[in-house]
Amino acid sequence: MGVLGQTARAAALALIVALPARAGEIADFNAQFANAWGQYRDALIHSVPDHADATATREALSAFTSAWRGLELRWSAHPPPQYGEDADFAPELAAIGDVARHAARQTQVNDIEQTHITLQQVRALLADMRRKNGLETYTDQMDAFDEKLAETADDGLDQPELTHDQSITLTEQVAVLMFLAERLEKRAPSGLTDDEHFLTQVEGIASQLRGLWVAVQDGQRAPIIAALSDLRRSFDQFYLSYG
Repeated sequence: MGVLGQTARAAALALIVALPARAGEIADFNAQFANAWGQYRDALIHSVPDHADATATREALSAFTSAWRGLELRWSAHPPPQYGEDADFAPELAAIGDVARHAARQTQVNDIEQTHITLQQVRALLADMRRKNGLETYTDQMDAFDEKLAETADDGLDQPELTHDQSITLTEQVAVLMFLAERLEKRAPSGLTDDEHFLTQVEGIASQLRGLWVAVQDGQRAPIIAALSDLRRSFDQFYLSYG
């Protein structure tokens, strides 16, 4: 075998050895992240203003802060392959840790409502990280719906009937929401596709959107506001359960 052949064979063998190692790193990071994410979601849920539990929020935040610190120590200097090209990976991990510690300080003075607002920043930071690195999760689908729902405002509806411009704007916004709701169902993780509770909730959101569509076409202010309010409540619960 010539020198070039030997070199190619060595390179191929190195790749064969490296691929399982890199796959192992991806799995290790994902497992460690999933653990931290579970603690984060507990803190987020326990700090929801309507039924906040200060003690449970503090405990979940303490667990999340500790889990995230472990993730920083393990991965900041040597990012997993899916973030291997991200030069800002370490500062991004540190920024999330800073937000978590700030939220923990807020719980110490029982400012749980503000804690919940602060914790929302973690989702935005993680979404930016994934976007930069060409990654997508189910949470990104939910964030897209949440952002469009926030844009679908009813605070300018001060007359009993919609104006022509309001009707056009709301029709376009609800159409986009219906498209995004369909993606929530079609792009659900495999573990949720047979989950009856999940399917009931996602179908409920689709049904409420159909009702909102009819209300917008009818052009009456009161039914539109009521339908939007119901939709927001349902999606908030869905978001907390599966986001």
